[in-house]
Amino acid sequence: MMLSSAFAGDRFISVVLLMLFSVILALTSLRRLHDAKLNKNWLLAPTLTFTLVALIITFYEQNSSYYLLIIPTACSAVLLTYPSTTSLNFILGYCGPVDMNEYQQEASQGKHAKFRIEPTLVSDNATNFDNNVQSALQANNSDRANYSQKSESYSKQTDIGEMIRLKLLGNKKAQLAIAVIVGVALIGVVASWLVSYFDATNEDLTQDKASQQDINNNPAVSRSNPLTMPDNYTLYLSEHQGISINWQADEANNSILWSQLTAKGDESCKEISFNKGESIRTLSVKVESSGGVNVNYFADFSPLDSKALIQALAFRGNFTLCGYDFSLKGSQAALGKNVQYGKWVDY
Repeated sequence: MMLSSAFAGDRFISVVLLMLFSVILALTSLRRLHDAKLNKNWLLAPTLTFTLVALIITFYEQNSSYYLLIIPTACSAVLLTYPSTTSLNFILGYCGPVDMNEYQQEASQGKHAKFRIEPTLVSDNATNFDNNVQSALQANNSDRANYSQKSESYSKQTDIGEMIRLKLLGNKKAQLAIAVIVGVALIGVVASWLVSYFDATNEDLTQDKASQQDINNNPAVSRSNPLTMPDNYTLYLSEHQGISINWQADEANNSILWSQLTAKGDESCKEISFNKGESIRTLSVKVESSGGVNVNYFADFSPLDSKALIQALAFRGNFTLCGYDFSLKGSQAALGKNVQYGKWVDY
């Protein structure tokens, strides 16, 4: 949770961390299953749920998604309740490929040292004493063996994890409580997603309505000197001598298709592309309704690009803007005859 929050802005690092932790979880779960002699198919429960929840956290980036970690945590907790059934020889708490027998010998010698018999003169009394000591040692060892067996049997009978799992499986109220907790967490996460989605949608609609009202009631650009071009588009001049290209379209979802100020919108409206030469960026592409079925697109350009744009319109073959293709056949003659636009045409 800490690492995913720290690298929330970089999904590549988050996915790498997700893969690393998924492998670690899979290996530890496999060790637990092997230790308890359970079916290895149970490995999928904690690993897959953790991976799916982590992917949701990474790509949806909702704080409420962290509650979904309850599911893989519960799956892992169930595996912890199964006791170990393997009889492994642990030396100083270790069982592995490294030879630790020398430490076992030292421990064994240390135990026998406690019952060390000092040398004495041989006599009948000494012999009886030795026999008594041997009998005591044998009795002591027998008591220890019995105590070890009883302790092992007692530990198996009173395994805490096993007891908790059996209690939960045998208690319908506990099962119902767990199901309710998981269900409430899932419902809370889904509800949080829906609220975030509808809030974002309403915010976009509000912005679109405000932008449309601003365009209709108080246009930001005053256009003049319309010049109809051969392929059904019209040129306009702004008060600052910036070029605007207008054409009709069938429909539009937003009032502002592209804005250089925010760098948001339809990427195909970001620039006007010609069949030859460099593209020219648009300042904005807006939609204005004419009251009928069709809507008007207005692509506004900077006054700094007016000469370059007119030159391209006069001498290129075609251009593409917002996914629409236009032919420039006859555009040179139309521009040359107009006083306002002809001053930018250099032959």
